[in-house]
Amino acid sequence: MTYLFILIAVAAVAGPLLSALPSRQQRRVARWRDAARSAGILVRCREPAEIPPRLQRISDEVLVCYAMRCDKQRPETAPQNSSNSLWIRTAQGWESRDGEGLPEWLDALDSAIEAITKQPEEVQVYWTERGQDSTLEQVFEALNRLKS
Repeated sequence: MTYLFILIAVAAVAGPLLSALPSRQQRRVARWRDAARSAGILVRCREPAEIPPRLQRISDEVLVCYAMRCDKQRPETAPQNSSNSLWIRTAQGWESRDGEGLPEWLDALDSAIEAITKQPEEVQVYWTERGQDSTLEQVFEALNRLKS
């Protein structure tokens, strides 16, 4: 009977401590974010801005922004028509905000990647941080393709 009381007391103390430990998914996300920061990628917890109502995202999950600064260009070499591009994964597939042509490689991206923006000063990939390490590699690859 004494052992039973000791076991209950240990469980009462250890239970809250064990619940404070990070889950497997939380450890994976922390590892991914550390790898991104090590590669010079900015990690921001924010949703994409200025999505037109006609482009309904494929899910309602919270997205995290992985961004990379573009190389500084001198004013004489900067493109004159450098505009902002926004591509959203919808139920019909990838769509552009402005109706511009889509890069062919977008269709090969994992479904966790839901939005991509390209601006003259920065490129951004928004994703759910779900999936495998290969999904993170696709995020890195997309950022590097858009940056160049």
